[in-house]
Amino acid sequence: MSKLSRFNPIAVLLMTGLPGLTVAAELSPGWLQTRDQNPFVLGSGLPLAPSIPPAGNWQLDTTYTVANTEMGQSNRVSSLTFDAETSEFRFSAAYAFNERWSLRGSISHLTIGDGYLDGAIEEYHHIFGFTNGDRGLLGTEAPVIRVDLDGETLYWLDRNRSGNGPLLVDLTRSWNYGKGSVAGISLGSKWPIGSTSSLTDTGSKDFSLSGFTLYNMGDRFTFGARIGVLFQGDNDLLGTQARNTVPFANLLLRVKIDQNWSVLAQTDAHAALYRDLPKFLKASNQFSFGFSRRIGESAELQGIFSEDIPRLHATDIAFGLNLRVNLGPR
Repeated sequence: MSKLSRFNPIAVLLMTGLPGLTVAAELSPGWLQTRDQNPFVLGSGLPLAPSIPPAGNWQLDTTYTVANTEMGQSNRVSSLTFDAETSEFRFSAAYAFNERWSLRGSISHLTIGDGYLDGAIEEYHHIFGFTNGDRGLLGTEAPVIRVDLDGETLYWLDRNRSGNGPLLVDLTRSWNYGKGSVAGISLGSKWPIGSTSSLTDTGSKDFSLSGFTLYNMGDRFTFGARIGVLFQGDNDLLGTQARNTVPFANLLLRVKIDQNWSVLAQTDAHAALYRDLPKFLKASNQFSFGFSRRIGESAELQGIFSEDIPRLHATDIAFGLNLRVNLGPR
């Protein structure tokens, strides 16, 4: 385990115990902390949805996500074999300097291996009569991840790997309007501190620009929308196949059931990060359904289930848990 991966859980304890802070700031309705769990995407600078704490407060997110995929794809010039389970631990900390400006940093640790969800996913697909979720049809022994183009192997992984993902940093300028609604602009950056050989980083310095809104419709409904573009730097993972610009978008619907419980639906869509490669490495949309359980006024536990829609363009199935805590001055 790397030094940074050991630091992640310690950071949660340290941040929640910072002197001069207390768990006192009320949480506002927000986005799910989801991303496309395809490791070829996780290693890029595709940003998380905005996180905006109240002025003078910290907002901490601790997220664990596991995703499982088995597929073989090809076109006339390239092929992909992907048989692996990925798990990501992510810690994010955002601070609002005032009512307008906030800054967030996010670090992660990614593990790629054979996993344990194969049997459960087969049963899930059979319930609905789907066959694309059957495991073992490729004749591979997980983990195997391989990308070939014109007879040349661009990437090949055939054993368990783990390592730190990239560092994500974003600066957000927001405006409040209506009853608790907010709009804003975010400038994001990605700094490569992971490993291309372990498939935890693309090795590029990326930047993004996006605009968003969270609109509260009465006391029960929150609608969110975001659109932006990612600018990829020199990609050391799949080289010249990486596109320089990648549009992305998100939609969110959050419904408050009672004082403590909410249900959420969110899409995380993006255009192709790579050209001339199978559809798993092209445009995709990860659709997530989640629940939220408020813990007091200043914390929230989210459970998340994600599917690939359209199918075979993103990781097959992903499960996640996120704990969010707001910390304010005493």
